[in-house]
Amino acid sequence: MMKQFLFFIFLIGFASASVAKDCNIKPKLGSKNFIIGYGSLMERDSRISTNPAAYRVEPVMIKGFQRIWGHNGKNYKTTFLTIIEKQDAQVNAIFYPLSIQGLQKLDEREKSYCRVKVDTNNLNFYGRNVKAHNANFWVYAANPARLQEPSESHPIAQSYVDIFLNGCMQIQQEYKIETFSKDCVETTSGWSEHWVNDRVHARRPFQLPNAYKIDQLLGKYFNHYYNHKFN
Repeated sequence: MMKQFLFFIFLIGFASASVAKDCNIKPKLGSKNFIIGYGSLMERDSRISTNPAAYRVEPVMIKGFQRIWGHNGKNYKTTFLTIIEKQDAQVNAIFYPLSIQGLQKLDEREKSYCRVKVDTNNLNFYGRNVKAHNANFWVYAANPARLQEPSESHPIAQSYVDIFLNGCMQIQQEYKIETFSKDCVETTSGWSEHWVNDRVHARRPFQLPNAYKIDQLLGKYFNHYYNHKFN
């Protein structure tokens, strides 16, 4: 427990450094902008609920960042995914183009995060030819004031895990990246036993996209996975 606490103090230091940069800068008119999604934005339906044009996305690996379960939902009583700068870490994600107006709309959805610019030298496009020169790549990074580990009062919610991993599986299937879903789990830290099963039909979730595959995947990593409380 003490190790986890010290680990999060360590992470807050990294997050503070990230937010020391300018937050939510408005891009110059006429600039080319891309958003990098690593959590709920990975999943198609979740993504297009804010930006209907973002149906098709492409995979990317971001170097120098760590994805963690650490964004405290406050009144929503759950812990969401977030991302911090961390040397020698990497995160698999997706990216897609966005207009300045679309970016401002997404800023409103992700207003408890801080949108920061990612150096294109830290982006690996899985061997695809992407014209990244003179383009802005943005990611919603951690807000230190909201950075807390999952707890009994703010657990990881299975419904959010499902959105995240269903998005990972969509990318894996579309781009034939065999390890993409597994990498989503392995490049994420902060997995916790403070985790509740809040699926609508928790005891028979098979109408949920990829539910069985998600359960199989996570069951390999966490021996407590099938013991989570229904909520």
